[in-house]
Amino acid sequence: MKHLYLDWAATSPIHPEVAKVQKQVGEDIFGNPSSIHDWGLEARDLMESCRQRCAKLLGAKEKQVIFTGGGSESNNLVFSSFLLKASPGHAIVPLFEHASVYEPSRMLERFGWEVTRVPTGKDGRIEPDRVEEALKKNTALVSLMMVNNETGAIQPVAEVVQKIRNQEGERRPIHIHVDAVQAVGKFPINFQELGVDSLSVSAHKFRGPRGVGMLLVRKAFSSLLTGGGQEYSMRPGTENVPGIAAMTRALELAYEGMEKNRIQAEEGMSTLLSRVQKCKECKVLPETRYSNPAVYSPYILSLAFPPIPGEVLVRVLNERGFGVSTGSACSSRKKRDTRVLEASGVPSSLAFSSIRISIGPTVTTEQLEYFAETLLREASILFKVAK
Repeated sequence: MKHLYLDWAATSPIHPEVAKVQKQVGEDIFGNPSSIHDWGLEARDLMESCRQRCAKLLGAKEKQVIFTGGGSESNNLVFSSFLLKASPGHAIVPLFEHASVYEPSRMLERFGWEVTRVPTGKDGRIEPDRVEEALKKNTALVSLMMVNNETGAIQPVAEVVQKIRNQEGERRPIHIHVDAVQAVGKFPINFQELGVDSLSVSAHKFRGPRGVGMLLVRKAFSSLLTGGGQEYSMRPGTENVPGIAAMTRALELAYEGMEKNRIQAEEGMSTLLSRVQKCKECKVLPETRYSNPAVYSPYILSLAFPPIPGEVLVRVLNERGFGVSTGSACSSRKKRDTRVLEASGVPSSLAFSSIRISIGPTVTTEQLEYFAETLLREASILFKVAK
């Protein structure tokens, strides 16, 4: 019997009100936004209203909001656009990036680009000076996630942006991309003030529907995708109006409850951390989280119980009614990939034993206390077998 879902970083349960919006729009406003008859114009008006509402919440201009199929597509749109450059250049991509950034960066390498993969400090956060040192005369792209999807480490994006802009001088401008998938809806974001060139958003991370997202762009760029003029010719294809309307409402609800949700998450995560501290074999990843919790998202926590394999603990907890993961859902059904944790300063042995707990607004402190009790009890049993 299902009991408690603790894998919100993989996907969040859709908000009931958001589900109603998606259903209603799907049934009532079904026209193609590119059509010029009344049905199409009605869909277009709703979509543009959503664009305005999203732009206002995220500190962007209306024309800077590009509707996409989600965070992975948004990231790929940015990286693939650089394949249109006259000649290969240089890009900087941290080692801990999500697969939807890491793999496109490998694609650039296959087409002759040089990619510098900057490591992090022991706290899982990028050091702005390291990014600055990696800059070259032909650097054209720097990508950095805002909140790490496995450790919860909040990256110093503003500081990195400042370092890059100070070094640009008279050279060709450097495109700075931010993967904000684990940040939007949980932390306030002002695209204009952040000073980046593009930023990716995924609706299902903040209780919206799957298959819809946004790419915020400072100015439109040439897209590798062709076939239609939709979304300022950057993302061709008929727009998902029901999904866009639902995402917009989900974003509004997330902002309305942002402060309350954050406080609740901090209290719950603090309780969970205090409980697992009682287990001397348990390791918090990165371990610096105890000394500086302010630079970590209260919604994501990675723990390790060596030598118990993380996948074993995930399966045992599932049998007890708890849904946790071993990391990114994008690679959980493949051979265990510990790249992100190892790139965040975690030893491979600990990364192999890790599990990720991620929470949302409906998860209470009392539920996390009960989860902690079960986690420690099951881990103590597995330790006897593993050792």
